Amino acid sequence: MSSESIRVTIFDKVYTLKGDADTETTKMVAKYVNSKIGELQELTGLRDDTKVAVLSALNIAGELFETKAKYEAELKKVFECQDKIKALNEKIERIADK
Repeated sequence: MSSESIRVTIFDKVYTLKGDADTETTKMVAKYVNSKIGELQELTGLRDDTKVAVLSALNIAGELFETKAKYEAELKKVFECQDKIKALNEKIERIADK
């Protein structure tokens, strides 16, 4: 969020936010959270704001954990490729030195 205050609406409530992320990112995040809450409420029919908010937060956290796991798996592959490249470069250098 930027140093300016940003007003967003989530679950029919207006929040004034302030922080380090840029305004557009903050608005996109708020829109995403609002959409997830709406989806869950429509799917479950829950009317308890707290339950809907907590369940939505759990779903979003689950998405985050899945994304982090995929990222870490891909990062591991990158490191493995870097190790293979390093080993191949060392072989090439040894052959070139002969």
